[in-house]
This record gives sequence, C-alpha cells and structure tokens, in this order.
Amino acid sequence: MNAFFQKFSLRKLLFFTLALSLSFCFCSFSACKKTVNYFDYVSENRSNIFLCDTNDFSLRIYATDKESPYESNGVPCEVFPRTELYLTAPSGVENYSVSFTIDGIVYGGELSFDNVKLEYYYFCTLDISKLQEIVCTLSWGAESVELHAVSVVDAQTITSQTALQTVLESERELFETMTDKYGFTGEIYIRLIYEDSPYYYIGVLDRKGNTNAFLLSAQSGKILAKRQS
Repeated sequence: MNAFFQKFSLRKLLFFTLALSLSFCFCSFSACKKTVNYFDYVSENRSNIFLCDTNDFSLRIYATDKESPYESNGVPCEVFPRTELYLTAPSGVENYSVSFTIDGIVYGGELSFDNVKLEYYYFCTLDISKLQEIVCTLSWGAESVELHAVSVVDAQTITSQTALQTVLESERELFETMTDKYGFTGEIYIRLIYEDSPYYYIGVLDRKGNTNAFLLSAQSGKILAKRQS
C-alpha cells in the first residue's frame, strides 16, 4: 500500500512540474510576442488645422497633442492637448490681443512675436480637435476685427490613427527592427499640414537621432514620399 501511494505521489509531482514548465514557456512566449500599440509612442499629434485669410490678416490655428517637455530624443513623454495660434499681420502695430470662446469659456490674451518667422503666436492648453470653426476677435489699440477660422478637415480626411496604420503596414521591417519585448524603441510625430489640400507628415525617430519621414495624402492615405535623415 505504501509503495502505491509513493508511486501515485511521484506521478502527481511529475505532472505538476511539467504543467509549471509549460506555463512558464507559454508566459515567456507571450512576453516575446507582446502586442504594441504604436500610437502610445506618438509624441506629437496635430489632428486639425483652422484657417482664415483676409486682405490684412492670415490666421492659422493648430489642434495638437504634444509631449511635455518637448524633446526630439526618441523617448516619448506624456502628451497634453494644446491649441497653437499663429497670425501674420501688418507691421507697425505694437501689440495684438486675441480672444475666442469654447464651450462658454473665454480664452486668449496678448500675442507674442517671433522675430525670426515674423509672425505673432499664442498657445494654451485646450482640446479643439473636434471643432469645425473658431471665431476669434483680434484687437489692437481701439480697433478690432472678427476672424472666422474654418477647419480643413472634412468627411474625406483620414484620421491620424489611419495615417499611422498605413505607414505601419507599408514599413513593417522598420517598426520590427525598432521593437523589442519591452515595446517600441523610438517616438513618432504626426502632423496634419495644409498646402492647397491636406497632407500628413509622419516622422519615426530612433534614440540615435535618425528619422524616417513619410508624406501622405490626408484624403487617399497614399504615401507620396519618404526620406531618411
């Protein structure tokens, strides 16, 4: 009887050891095959642009999610919603101020001036990505003007997520070489741009400072150009 129980216990021990080994192997394999959401590594996502041009003023407003601090080092940080306003206006005016209302809250203030780009700018923490129009009041001295900035995004415009997926499918080898069991070893920039029609710029930056850049049509999703630097 004792021999029977000893034999039975030995079988249980062998079975337990085998099950544990298989479980360990499965877990290790799963870790090596970790699913990566590459959108989690986007350090800048400019998803909307609003434009207004008059005889005297040219206004651009960008809806973007951007990391803070903002550094091109291949390491993504937490991103925050951001509104970026740029104004080209007649010279000779000392100060411009802007105001606009979103969801009943008034935003704005005095615009700063970029001496290199020769344009005024104003930034604030605000998500405007889903809007279709922003009405701004621009003031200087005793004068003011109302500017209606209209979104370039319409029903035919693909999303930044779709644009990134297009590049992922086209450049599998690039992303595979930059991905290990811990995740993606770089950061990604996605910028909607507008030159007569909308485009996406997508930059894939590694930790050595190398960049693979892609230009896509924001309507068809077709990759139009790519470059390494």
